[in-house]
Amino acid sequence: MSRDPIFLIAICTVLPAIFNQGLLALLVLVVLVCAQTKYMYLVIENSAAGDLKPPTLKEAFGGGGLMLVIQQTLIFLIFGGLVFAVNLWLGSALAILMLVLILVGLPASVMLLATEHEIAQALDPSRILGVIGAIGWPYFVMCGYLILLMLGLGAVQEFVVTRFSPSLAYTVTGFTSSYFMLVIFCMMGYVLFQYQPRLGGAIRTHQLEDPRTEQVKKNEKQSLIEIDIALKDGKYDLAIEALTNLFSRKPHDKVTLDRLFRLLMLTHRWDVLDKKSLPVLKLLVETGRIREIRQMLRGLYTKREKFEVRDPDAAYHIAQSLYHAGDYRLLLRVIQNYSQRFKDAPHQVEVLLLSARALANGLHNGTKARQYLLFLAKNFPEDPHAVQVPELLEHLKKEGRLPDPKVSFG
Repeated sequence: MSRDPIFLIAICTVLPAIFNQGLLALLVLVVLVCAQTKYMYLVIENSAAGDLKPPTLKEAFGGGGLMLVIQQTLIFLIFGGLVFAVNLWLGSALAILMLVLILVGLPASVMLLATEHEIAQALDPSRILGVIGAIGWPYFVMCGYLILLMLGLGAVQEFVVTRFSPSLAYTVTGFTSSYFMLVIFCMMGYVLFQYQPRLGGAIRTHQLEDPRTEQVKKNEKQSLIEIDIALKDGKYDLAIEALTNLFSRKPHDKVTLDRLFRLLMLTHRWDVLDKKSLPVLKLLVETGRIREIRQMLRGLYTKREKFEVRDPDAAYHIAQSLYHAGDYRLLLRVIQNYSQRFKDAPHQVEVLLLSARALANGLHNGTKARQYLLFLAKNFPEDPHAVQVPELLEHLKKEGRLPDPKVSFG
């Protein structure tokens, strides 16, 4: 529910309704189909790389969409032709079996096309089976979710078509179809990111690269081999050192960081995890892994006496996640002395409100929550939230708790 994808969907829904006749309408339709197709594949590509922010609207219209449309159309035609040929020569039973196999492999084919940009790779049965085999049973769980999403889309369309006028129904179904497809493509990209350590060489990119980077890539490949050997031999300290060095050279490599985090948790190397805690926590917050955040923080607070979350934004967002997870004591530990540690941080008032809610709603300490609210009103009188303090105090007095924050998207 972010701005750029919603704007793109709105444009692709409204413009065809305005330009619906003549050559201009056809040209507009082709441009929009290309832009939307490119955007969907960018969603997979970015999500697979660990970038969970949606692509910009500008990227959708940056060119290259027509080739993707042609490639994807060819894939559908080839798959459809294969089913037709099997039905013609081998009978309908085998054709149905072939159709089921194609539908199961279609998400993997789309993933390959998005990440490798080659139709031959997206049609190669060995590559498709390689992706399915590398991900394992979670791939079929993803397929189940995709089926549920498609059924949900069908239910929405049926509801709209049977209850709205044809012109309005066309617009609404176009919007909902695009939105559901955006969710589907995002899910496929995130699965690639989540199971990248399993995929290994099953997904690779084929882009033109600077020859000067070949030696760097060769060194990285050698490092990965050494890490795998060290792990198999039980030499965890050596693997930790190699992963740490690799991440230092590639600080934006979230796959390496995730491997390092899992290994440090497994071996209880709290000293190293303390040093890498900030990028690890940001990764876990970004990917919504609240259970692992709680495990990591509890271990660090227990084993590292002076540990604290050293970034104000990270501390605030972690505290928000902990509030919704119901871990109120850990929340208060994370934002303890927030105002003193981060004097110029932008979330001072929000942290005070969050602390008050955790105390009142989670720990049933209305007296302490009231002190936080009074402190907020006294020290931040110009802040818009300060205006709400009397109302919150009254609500706390009557209900014994504070209203939960409103959820917003975007």
